[in-house]
Amino acid sequence: MDVSAILLVGVAQNDSAASGAAGETVLGVPIATLDVLGRPLVHRVAQHLLASGVSRVAIIANSDASIPAGMRQGLPSEAQLIVADAEHVWREGERIFEELSDSGAELVIVWRLGAYAEIDVETLLQAHLDQGARTTEVCDANGQSLELFVVCGSRRNDAAYLFRHQLLGTRMPGCDYKFYGCCNRLRTAADLRELTIDGLMLRNLLRPVGHEIRPGVWVGQGVRIQKGARLVAPCYVGSYSCIRPAAVITRGSTIEHHSEVDCGTVVEGANVLPFSYLGAGLDVCQAVVGYNKIAPLRRPVEVEITDPKLISMASQHAPVRAASTVGALFSFLPLQLIRGLLSKTQPEQPTDLQTALKESSAALREPAAHPIASQDSAKFPNNMIVARRYGNE
Repeated sequence: MDVSAILLVGVAQNDSAASGAAGETVLGVPIATLDVLGRPLVHRVAQHLLASGVSRVAIIANSDASIPAGMRQGLPSEAQLIVADAEHVWREGERIFEELSDSGAELVIVWRLGAYAEIDVETLLQAHLDQGARTTEVCDANGQSLELFVVCGSRRNDAAYLFRHQLLGTRMPGCDYKFYGCCNRLRTAADLRELTIDGLMLRNLLRPVGHEIRPGVWVGQGVRIQKGARLVAPCYVGSYSCIRPAAVITRGSTIEHHSEVDCGTVVEGANVLPFSYLGAGLDVCQAVVGYNKIAPLRRPVEVEITDPKLISMASQHAPVRAASTVGALFSFLPLQLIRGLLSKTQPEQPTDLQTALKESSAALREPAAHPIASQDSAKFPNNMIVARRYGNE
């Protein structure tokens, strides 16, 4: 039996989140298009369908949504990406259905990829055939629609009605299929974090792209982990990322591909999206970071960071990144040369041991740059010790 699939991504959902922002998006990007443990989620769904016996997958993306460049690359050979504007995305779905039907597809899976569900395709198709239905709608354990339908390829009128009503109803009464497996609605940043943790803990089918260097610690190809950096399981570092000295990645954090975490920065329970840069000495906790923005999990807000020393984003094009690296190198060397020529000469050090012992230290001769005020002494008594929360975990 020839089975095909149509995936709709970046299409606005029917309701909005409580914060007023569009649901199923994080940092202005549809969650279904973001990288999760090294690969875009829509790629994983397409690969799962193909591995389950689906012959072709057509992915229809809304051009008005912010689709990452990485989603357009690395698709399976049997998958096709079609980009359409918001006004014509449903009509494009109807057209693709007719093309698949003409090419011999007996059943077509239509899925608006908002919620993530690990559907057993063979069981779903068998249930559809056993009931002899024109359309079968998949619902979760609570009876809420997952906006996933199985439509007979010969029922073009039913498919046209389904697309023209944006998957909100069927032309003829259909059958329901209740799904009790792994399901995540993916409406907020917290849902994205939950899906990521489930993948790291091997509670779903999302396996990290890379190899496990020690239990619970996964790294991709070409990762640079410099001396003094620490990776605390479970965590993931994507391909060609860089973790600078004294940085700590811990508590289920993921650093996606081509990202950089600078010296002394701690990433705890956070998702760092591809091509992101985190500055030195930061504490990034319980958040999703990327595209020069940060979305904390405990607040329904998204904050844009304008200071590139804190959070910035590298170019998604390899030649541009290479040119910027070469330019930074050529600007750094002359600057260091000029500093060396213009710097003050070092004072002569005493050669005699007795003379060196009698001289007072330079630190004692110069006054302190920032004297401690009397009121500060009251706030910070001498017996108080200030320590960072992250030790030898």
